[in-house]
This record gives sequence, C-alpha cells and structure tokens, in this order.
Amino acid sequence: MPVDQILRGLKRFQKKVYPKHRELFRKLALQQRPTALFITCADSRIDPCLLTQTKPGELFLSRVIGNIVPRYPESIGGVSATIEYAVGVLGVSDVIVCGHTDCGVMKGVLNPEALKPLASVSAWLEHAEPARLAVEKSRGVLSDADFLLALTERNVVEQIGNLRTHPSVAARLEKGSLKLHGWVYHIGKGIVTTYNTRLERFVRVRTVKPRKSKPRTRA
Repeated sequence: MPVDQILRGLKRFQKKVYPKHRELFRKLALQQRPTALFITCADSRIDPCLLTQTKPGELFLSRVIGNIVPRYPESIGGVSATIEYAVGVLGVSDVIVCGHTDCGVMKGVLNPEALKPLASVSAWLEHAEPARLAVEKSRGVLSDADFLLALTERNVVEQIGNLRTHPSVAARLEKGSLKLHGWVYHIGKGIVTTYNTRLERFVRVRTVKPRKSKPRTRA
C-alpha cells in the first residue's frame, strides 16, 4: 500500500470520522478503560476492532506473529509487559488469544528449514514447538489444510496455558476476576470458533442476541 494512500485515509479520518466522534476522542484523551486484552497475530488480514465491532478505547491490543505468549519468565519482553499492564494496571476483565486460518507463522512451524535465515523469527517460533508436538501424531492422518488448522487451534490452547504462568494473570484468576478465552478467526468464512474446555475442542462462537424490551403495561 503506497504511503500516499495511507495519507489519504488519514485525511478522511480528520475530515469525516473525527468530527462525528469528537466527544468520544476528547474523553479518550484523558483516560482509557478497556474491558479486554486482545492478543492476536500481526497478520495484516486481521483487524480486531473490525472483527469485534468495538470502538476506540474498548480493546487493549497485543499483536505479535503467531499470537504467541511466552511462558513466564522465559522471555520477558514486550508481550509480557503488555499482559502485566493490561491485567495488573488497567484491570481488564477478559483476555482473548486469537489465532487465525492460513497463518504463515504456523506454516513456518511445520517447515522450520525455510525460516533458518531469519534468526529472530526462528527463535520466536520455538515458543510454538509444544503445539506442533501435541498434534504431530495427526500428521498424515489429516489433510494438509485440516492439520494446519489443528496446529493453529492447539497453538492457541498452548498460549492460554502460557498466560497462566504470568504472575499478574495467576493472581487475578485465583481471585476469580479474570477470564481467558481462546479464539480462532476463520478468515474466508468470517466466523470465529472458541475453545470449549469441557468438550476440549473448538466450537463456533455463539453471538449474544439483543434482549427484547418488555411491552409497557398501561396503568
């Protein structure tokens, strides 16, 4: 995307979008109160706010290739700091780890030789190795597409487990004031599946139906 196109978008924002939401942005200029931390891949095809139809200020975002959350304290860095700030300071009530279909990073986990020249990427993907080992027995049994999806799903489950090792998360879980969610966004279908701990598999997210207002009774 040429920079000129990005600048045209910025101009449209300043002329058309900002004026419509002026009061919201004035409030956001003073503070933020996000309700959830959304951890997802850096893939350009994912727009968390578009997907969830949330407004500015509602989601605290962490974007990193492979939606990977290193176990604490194995790799203290940007992801760990973001989690600690969101959970410990901002007090979000939910953390969502969202993977996605056709993930190039997951393909790289299956073909590490191709990524050897990329030292930083290769090192980072070692955090996804437990997911690969967990689904390896299905390789050859499932089709390539189904196996990639199985790896993507398992990677989300593993990252949820890694989240639990972070002190700020563990403390809030013990208090019962934090919930963890594992999602996979199916890009081509526009649907999201979520990990059901009871069934131990991913199921389609049930969207919340708006409540019907009760008819008023006349006195």
